[in-house]
Amino acid sequence: MSSVLQVLQRLGEAVLLYGRAVAAIRLRARDRQRIVAQLARVGSDTLPIAALLALFIGMVLVVQSADQLRDISQSVLGPIVGLAMTKEIGPVMMGFLLAGRVGSAMAAELGAMAVYDELAALRTMDIDPVRFLVMPRLVAATVTMPVLVLYADFVGIAGGALVVAIDPAIDLAVSEYFARLLEWVHLGDILVGLLKGAVFGMVASIVPCAFGLTTRGGAEGIASSTTAAVVWSFVLIVLFDLVIVRMTFGLT
Repeated sequence: MSSVLQVLQRLGEAVLLYGRAVAAIRLRARDRQRIVAQLARVGSDTLPIAALLALFIGMVLVVQSADQLRDISQSVLGPIVGLAMTKEIGPVMMGFLLAGRVGSAMAAELGAMAVYDELAALRTMDIDPVRFLVMPRLVAATVTMPVLVLYADFVGIAGGALVVAIDPAIDLAVSEYFARLLEWVHLGDILVGLLKGAVFGMVASIVPCAFGLTTRGGAEGIASSTTAAVVWSFVLIVLFDLVIVRMTFGLT
């Protein structure tokens, strides 16, 4: 029972923190500078590893699917890769990557500030930690994630096309791969993926910030908060994925 209450408390803290961060959004020069700095941290610094993951996942999708379809028809490889990347694998993969790479850093950084009384120092100087620390991270992650998802979609589809072009076991022309993909993948499928990206970006930023701000207990507490933040980000990403899939079922 106590563990259930702790989970509900954590979720409540995250929801309240999200509301305070949204209410603290401003477009003043100092706020814009912090948001831009976080955009670079969340976005451009993540592009190389995002490209690598998306490329190999697209390639694996084609190889695995081609093996299963070798006695039927490999002409559906394009739609399989396109729909999988745009609607599911691309958003979830980027969400996990953001939570593991950037979210863990957020939790550790804010946790260290909480443990070593830097947050108290900010409050002493009449600086709101939510506006100064949380809001830029939330805005940056929420804005950047749809772009990362779209980027991963293109790279993953290109990786699949590369395998189609060079693997002699796949009896399919690259032109047909793209033609069938464009026939099956619609704008609504892409928009669903972008919606997931924005929601996952929000989750992968606000949850680590919530855990970081409530960290106690020195170095051990920082480690525990960082681990818990990443784990709960993963869980909530999958949960929101299910909710969005059900809400958009039949719409695309």
